[in-house]
Amino acid sequence: MPPFFCPDNELAVGRKVQRQCLWLPGLFSLFLCLFLILGYGSCPAATLSHEVFSARVMKVVDGDSLEVNYQGKKLRVRLWGIDTPEWQQEFSHKAKAFTKNRVQGRWVELQPKAWDKYGRLVAVVKVEGSTLNEELLREGLAWVHIYYCQEPICRGWRQLEKEARTARRGLWQSKNPVPPWKWKQGRK
Repeated sequence: MPPFFCPDNELAVGRKVQRQCLWLPGLFSLFLCLFLILGYGSCPAATLSHEVFSARVMKVVDGDSLEVNYQGKKLRVRLWGIDTPEWQQEFSHKAKAFTKNRVQGRWVELQPKAWDKYGRLVAVVKVEGSTLNEELLREGLAWVHIYYCQEPICRGWRQLEKEARTARRGLWQSKNPVPPWKWKQGRK
């Protein structure tokens, strides 16, 4: 038995302490099992797969991040494949306002893609038959994320971004808008 399961001053006392030392790992194992069965299983991250599901938008955090209510639990969502301006960048407020106007309080369909390092579900978000990710690109309020958008649909999304740039919609009114991933690098 490893000594960290028993207090150092009781290791040599005898059989009674040995039983207590065996009891502690058993108790630890019981709590671990309960966590895995009850805690982890009730976590949305453990139960969601890549199947499309519906949820109600409770809060718009910024242009590309939402909080939804899914089965009575709060779930943070990051729009997949795009990036809107960061809070201190020009057009960030317009991107948030657009997203809020489009989905706040509404039911949306989420097509999961992955989980990010912040515990957010990364997904394609559809509302009333339209894809929010695409709408933000079309309005010139987002970039196609060059690092994460690598699927065939991204070619079409790049075209939407190009059309918005050519028409000088949204952030493309600026002479040289800086993508958020580059902007963050310059801030460090």
